[in-house]
Amino acid sequence: MPRRGENIYKRKDGRYEGRYVIRKTPVGKTKFDYVYGHHYITVKNELMRRKADSCRNCGSEYVLRMTLSSWMEHWLQTEIWGRIKPSSFQTYRNIYQRYIKEDIGCLDLATITPAHVHNLMQSLSQKGFAISTMKGVLRLISSAMRSALEDGLIRRNPCAKIRLRDDRIAEQRVLTRSEQEKVQQEAWKEEELPVLIGLYTGMRLGEICALKWSDVNWENQTITVRRTVQRIRCTAHPSNERRTILAVNSPKSAGSYRVLPMPSVLLESMAKLETREGYVFGSDTRPADPRTIQRRLHRITRDLDIQGVHFHTLRHSFATRLIELGVDIKTLSVLLGHGSAKTTLDCYGHSLMDQKRCAIEKFIQCTALK
Repeated sequence: MPRRGENIYKRKDGRYEGRYVIRKTPVGKTKFDYVYGHHYITVKNELMRRKADSCRNCGSEYVLRMTLSSWMEHWLQTEIWGRIKPSSFQTYRNIYQRYIKEDIGCLDLATITPAHVHNLMQSLSQKGFAISTMKGVLRLISSAMRSALEDGLIRRNPCAKIRLRDDRIAEQRVLTRSEQEKVQQEAWKEEELPVLIGLYTGMRLGEICALKWSDVNWENQTITVRRTVQRIRCTAHPSNERRTILAVNSPKSAGSYRVLPMPSVLLESMAKLETREGYVFGSDTRPADPRTIQRRLHRITRDLDIQGVHFHTLRHSFATRLIELGVDIKTLSVLLGHGSAKTTLDCYGHSLMDQKRCAIEKFIQCTALK
């Protein structure tokens, strides 16, 4: 395997082999030249020299004809496809097609400047897109440009010094106590266990759909989160944009692997289900479809005339109720499966501020009484 960011391999004969781009065909096929040597550093230095020469002398004729869209399509399908989860690949492709292709995709790759990228970020901000969306767009462009830089197609990465600052406070939709009580009652009435698990454990929708009976520890009254389910475009070929499949993957992050206490009342209801094989809410071999469970929640909230609720709202509501009860941020972070407590603070800073304000008011009242 090459070292990260470098096309340098160790051959079976003991020599190092480095490759660099000399040109690309009009259809986007990459043509390489090669450098050989007995020492890694020798090959690396020669590659740097040849890339610099290529950048100075090459292909201004070709490079100016290479648009950002042409490069990103090539980069996604030849360098990214197969290296990441199919769901992540589809996310990258969707970001490119929705936010990048129409705005700056037609620009020549070698002529894109930081101003072009900055203007795209401003445009997205004015359209009301979330800062997380904008950061995802910037990361994708920057990664594609970094790869183009390594291949000698551009002289610098125009995204290198661009930073986004969020001056807006993102308000998460949270069920009020009254709304939550109504949803709980209706979910118990209709025996919608996935909805109840979402409310009582804060698990993500995909994690609930991927729950297997083998993940349930009846003796300790816990469940273990080991996988997640997403509906993605068929991975048979990246260009297939019609068919979708259910993909079972590892959880979102390392912190998402977790063991959660399970309320005994939910375990009792789960024990009444007909099957004890395979997936809890699916079949023996097929997990539950997130869209189906989302539709069931939508039906419940629609009948209750509760607006703006999706399944992730249950997770936000679970976290907010725990904050209201004074649960510490570290414990909350572990229960939610966040990668770090900072993520939890970023998501629920507003709720925590309410708790801190309440604590200060209590302190003032106590001091005044003395």
